Amino acid sequence: MLAGGYGTRLRPLTYSRPKSMLPIGSKPVLQYIVESVAQLGSDEIIVTTNYLQEQIKDYFGDGSRFGVKLRYPKEDKPLGTAGSVKNAEKFLDETFAVIQGDNITDINIKAQLAFHRRKKALATLAVIGVEQPWKYGVVNLGKGDRVISFEEKPSPEKCQSNLVNTGLYVLEPDVLDMIPRDMPFDFAKDVFPRILDMKKPLYGYRARGFWTDVGNVEGFLEASEWLLRKLSHSISPTADIAQATIKGTVSIGDETILEKGVRIQGPVYIEDSCTIHKDARLEPGTMVKRGVSIGSLSTLSGALVFDSTNIHSKVILNRCILDENCEVGSNTKIDPSAIIGAGCKIGENVVIGSGVKLEPGITVEKGKVIKS
Repeated sequence: MLAGGYGTRLRPLTYSRPKSMLPIGSKPVLQYIVESVAQLGSDEIIVTTNYLQEQIKDYFGDGSRFGVKLRYPKEDKPLGTAGSVKNAEKFLDETFAVIQGDNITDINIKAQLAFHRRKKALATLAVIGVEQPWKYGVVNLGKGDRVISFEEKPSPEKCQSNLVNTGLYVLEPDVLDMIPRDMPFDFAKDVFPRILDMKKPLYGYRARGFWTDVGNVEGFLEASEWLLRKLSHSISPTADIAQATIKGTVSIGDETILEKGVRIQGPVYIEDSCTIHKDARLEPGTMVKRGVSIGSLSTLSGALVFDSTNIHSKVILNRCILDENCEVGSNTKIDPSAIIGAGCKIGENVVIGSGVKLEPGITVEKGKVIKS
């Protein structure tokens, strides 16, 4: 399980935490992946870490509370996807799977393993059809689904397939012989082209189901929406919701207050000690972490708001992410895919455009329009 990346595309959220530890609902991303693998019957997971690795180790420990044994090979410098697996070579003496620590998916790994064994493959990639394959590594398959070639993020007109590499691999230990020790090396750029050149059996398993890379803001929002749809309906007995209108599946934590006229359309996740003020509206896919205050007549649609952020009245948040301890002034609008760093203070009547990223601690004066 590869969890050593820097998460640069999700900055400023990843300045203080690995991207695999970003929260979706009550859990970090990596926990969903660990739990899904454990449910498939795996009893041992090797987690490759590097950037802010102690956060991962401190949270997951030896894995016992998740029903698995976790190992953390020491990786003093970034070694790439393949190099980090080579670094764990002493643990890998039988067929094994490689899973990205920033992918949320329900692809059936057991079915992929069965396909791999049926084909007597050296390596098998899970591939999936997408609408915009040029954003990913495109995989071309031939007879019997044997891999013919790779194209890493080709231009749209040069795409020969809509199948993309999901980063979910089943491998034989012999693959490790192709990876140099103690140097950066990548599966898609280095290992798989080498296997093709050697005419070894490399196959693509045509996967079905949900898959997204949470390493970018759109993928993170998409994963959040998908996971929130799987919520169990749960309202704490200490939550004050009597004057609110709630439809759909919601999770509401302890001591949270929904004032008169609040409307919630699930799936929506709200943690402990939040206050949603009069006539505010929370729409599907919204996540509100602990200690957040949302002002009257504000609307949150698919927005992710981290701990202790204070949102004033008549604010519109649309599929954006606000890190912890932010302050958002009245009549402000934040557009899709914007990320607001921790501790930012945004004045009244501000407009923050799509895809804008504010570094932590920025102050935006009232009335400003930020487009980039």
